[in-house]
Parts: sequence; C-alpha cells; structure tokens
Amino acid sequence: MDKVEFSIQDILRVLLRNLIWILLSAALIGFVAWAYTTYRIPKMYRTTVTLYAESTMHRDEKDSITSGELNSNQQLAVNYAYIFRSNTVMKMAAAELQAKGVNYSFGALKGMTSMTTTRTSIFTATFSSSDRSNLKLIADTVTQKGVEFAKQVVKTGDVQIVEEAETPGAPYYPDVKRNTVTGALIGFLIASLFFVLKTLTNTTVWSEDDLTRHYDVPVLGTVPALSNVEKQNANAYVAGKE
Repeated sequence: MDKVEFSIQDILRVLLRNLIWILLSAALIGFVAWAYTTYRIPKMYRTTVTLYAESTMHRDEKDSITSGELNSNQQLAVNYAYIFRSNTVMKMAAAELQAKGVNYSFGALKGMTSMTTTRTSIFTATFSSSDRSNLKLIADTVTQKGVEFAKQVVKTGDVQIVEEAETPGAPYYPDVKRNTVTGALIGFLIASLFFVLKTLTNTTVWSEDDLTRHYDVPVLGTVPALSNVEKQNANAYVAGKE
C-alpha cells in the first residue's frame, strides 16, 4: 500500500480551513512585536554633519581645480575623518561638554561617532545616541573640536562645515513598522506550519474519500455511523438516520 503525497491543493485546503486561527496567531505575535519594540527597546537617534576638505587654502575663485588637487582633497578628507575620531578630539570634546553639564567619557563619545568618506572632497560625521535632547550639542562640540585640531595638525589644508547637525525628530532605531510586520509574518508561518504538520501526521480516516485520495487501495465496504440506533432484538442493531 503506497501512500500518495499531499498535493498543493490539500495544503491550501488545510490553510483555508484554519484561516481564522492563522490570522489570529499573526495578529497576536505582531502585537507582541509592536509592544516589545515600542516599550522595551531603547530608542536611538542620530544626526549628521557634512564637511568639505580642501588641500589648497585661499584659492582664487577664478582658478579651476586640477585633477591632482582633487586627489589631494580626497586623501585629505580621509585624513580629516581619522583625526575627527581620534582620542585627542574626543577628550577635548568631553571636557567641553562636561563644562556645559553634559557628562560623557571620551570613549562614549567615540562610540557615538562614525565617519564616512567617499571618492570626493566631502566627508560626513554621524552621531548616534539615545540622548535626543543633547545630541545636537554633542555633534556640534565634537565637530568644533575636530575642526580646530585638524587645522593644527594639517598645515596645508582646510576643512569647512557644509551642513551642521540638527536636532533629530523620530528615532531611526528600532523600526516599529518593520518589527511589527516581521512578527506578524512569523506568527502566520508558525500557525500555518503547525496546521499543515498536524494534518500530515494525522492518520485518522474520516471518510471514504480519505482512503481513495491518499491510498492506492480499493474500498471494499464501509461501517455506518451508529450514533442513533434502534434495538431490534438482543443481538442485532440497525443504523438509524440522524
């Protein structure tokens, strides 16, 4: 007796039959993900400062920039990015912030700061923290000290602030919408898998169709339901109609 594999139609039939429970599971786990993300995960904010590096100081506006100067500017941007995140700059910024009543160690400030360089003269400093109210002050202070120290170290170049930091609005992390949708999808998949496996492992035969659909065997006969019976004599029963 060879058992026939379940078809896609059988699986879809199982999912449709239990659709209410599957949707309830998706809604429940989605709600749990939303609540946990909203109330348990610390919110993180960030702000960005954009800067411009130039290797030639006091350029005449009429002069055109050469390819060699472009390459020098790109390399200078990389050097400035390294200087901005140095321990020296962070210690200077930490001392300045402490004088203003904002207490962060230089290591904490360094952990908040990340530098990004491109193949241009532009580089950016991104500051991330759960302290939304002081984040702009932190960014401005680190940037100011970075510019001051960079100009002391690099004698033949200049660095300018293109875009200053702004007080962040909504947090960038965690992503409430994404986590909620992910939770709902996980709930949907878990419930769907549960009902499919439950059906596949259920060997109960409920009707003649179950035998003909899943087993390659002929049906020789059936036993009628005896839920309602009428006793004819001491040894015989007749199936009744429901």
